[in-house]
Amino acid sequence: MKKIISIAFTILSIIIFSSCSYYDELIILNWQDYLSADLITKFEEENNCIVTELTTSSNENMYNDILNRRVPYDLVIPSDYMIDKLYKNGLLKEIDFSKLENYSSDMFVKELRILMNDEQNSHYKNYYIPYFWGSLGIMYSTKNIPNIEEIVKEYGWAVFFEDVLPANTKVAMYDSSRDAFAAAELYLGYSLNTKDEEKLNECANLIASRKFSKWGTDDLKIDVSAGNTDIALVYSGDFFDAYYADVELGKDIDYGIYAPMNNNVFYDGLVIPITSEETELAYKFIDFILDEENNYINTEAIGYCPTLQSVYDEIFSSEDWEDVTSIDAYNPALILQNETGHAEVYLDLGDETYRIIENLYNNKIRFGN
Repeated sequence: MKKIISIAFTILSIIIFSSCSYYDELIILNWQDYLSADLITKFEEENNCIVTELTTSSNENMYNDILNRRVPYDLVIPSDYMIDKLYKNGLLKEIDFSKLENYSSDMFVKELRILMNDEQNSHYKNYYIPYFWGSLGIMYSTKNIPNIEEIVKEYGWAVFFEDVLPANTKVAMYDSSRDAFAAAELYLGYSLNTKDEEKLNECANLIASRKFSKWGTDDLKIDVSAGNTDIALVYSGDFFDAYYADVELGKDIDYGIYAPMNNNVFYDGLVIPITSEETELAYKFIDFILDEENNYINTEAIGYCPTLQSVYDEIFSSEDWEDVTSIDAYNPALILQNETGHAEVYLDLGDETYRIIENLYNNKIRFGN
């Protein structure tokens, strides 16, 4: 009897083990609300796998997670300058483009390809696939200050650093050292990639001198759309994410976004880190995202500007998208095309400059006063 029970238990264990190991697990490190849940389900069903999506709040945290190998991430979605940093520190696997049936080198938006092939960025171009792109923006609510749109468009980045708004205006700043410094650099007319310590100190002093009502990240778009914050620094896609959600719910849109022509234009990319254990599955997922239909679905769900030329063209020629595409902030190509403006991509500033910025940010700006 014991022998029969033992044999039965062994068979049951084999069945359980087999069913558990049947599904491969793809672990993705991503930003919040930056991948269609429907596409995740579709990919799981098509590939008999499980997708585990973990989120981060900054590129810097993303870097540290990969560096310290906290989780065996298979796919990560960092921004341009962090792709560069990961590449320089040997933390990425080179992309084997032969594994991507849907890939071609000329499939991306023309202006984006120019950025990708720029001398300052081209050295890591074989280590990522463009995902979405966008710019920084000033998101504002019209609930409490009726003429706020006119003020924002007249003063641009100065709304964060000059007293051009009513005294009771609630102004929020993005809680990321690179982006907070960018707002100050754009206002002062400095390069977004300056390594000049005197200029960085000036930016830090300027930011520290302002009493922002809140420091936040993804929550800022919700605060502004709800009217709890009047102005906030956001990524352009944050606004459109809130916009889509409210349109779907039938809510009034009493907020907007302005993207000055002097701005950061960024792109995020799909990369395979050295932590990857399911690399073949990661390639399948990248190819899945490069499929035109899937890419369109993802763009509809997320709100950022697509990087595929075919999807980009479809959206900008569609009457269904007119309300969105008529807002300049949706299209980073407009910033790149503007002769009077200046678009700049974040570059990797190196460990020493990064330490200076983080020290100023933590000790002088966020927790120093």
